[in-house]
Amino acid sequence: MARVEPATLRRATAADTDALAEVGARAWRATYPGIVPEAVLDEWIESAPAGWRQAVANQPPETPWRAWVAERSGVILGYATTTAAKSDWLPPPEGAGELTNLYLDPGAIGTGVGSALYDHAIDGLRLRGYNPLVVWAFRDNQRAIRFYEHKGLAIDVPDHDWVLGGVPCPIVRFRMDWPVTAQG
Repeated sequence: MARVEPATLRRATAADTDALAEVGARAWRATYPGIVPEAVLDEWIESAPAGWRQAVANQPPETPWRAWVAERSGVILGYATTTAAKSDWLPPPEGAGELTNLYLDPGAIGTGVGSALYDHAIDGLRLRGYNPLVVWAFRDNQRAIRFYEHKGLAIDVPDHDWVLGGVPCPIVRFRMDWPVTAQG
């Protein structure tokens, strides 16, 4: 069996934006048919390059938002984004940090890259003092549900909808509380 070079984990840069949009498009097309309306997927994919350019370019150095990439041999395999928890659907718990995105190129699923990227992004939230962690996922995305449960998160909001293109799409919120230590 050939040895696989480990992925490098690092902050995303402006030079990564097109690759991030392409990874997102492949991940969404592989994951969301039947979960997200097709017209919404098309819109996400079409707007992703400009969205990534704006997100990376307009972030002040000390923003709570972080974008992380996993790459191997110069090829981006996936990304994760984190920030202070948002109130897009429901008010978040006080002091919460949020994993807002975790997407892999479909060919990288099952290689450990997603787990390493998740751990790296979440460690960044913890080190910056966020507690608890929250993550929203589509209820019908069973791969994501299993992944987050395996990582020790529990669903604390089991029934909510994200209305996309006029269609209610069921979502759930995961939560993990970290033990408070002497260092915070």
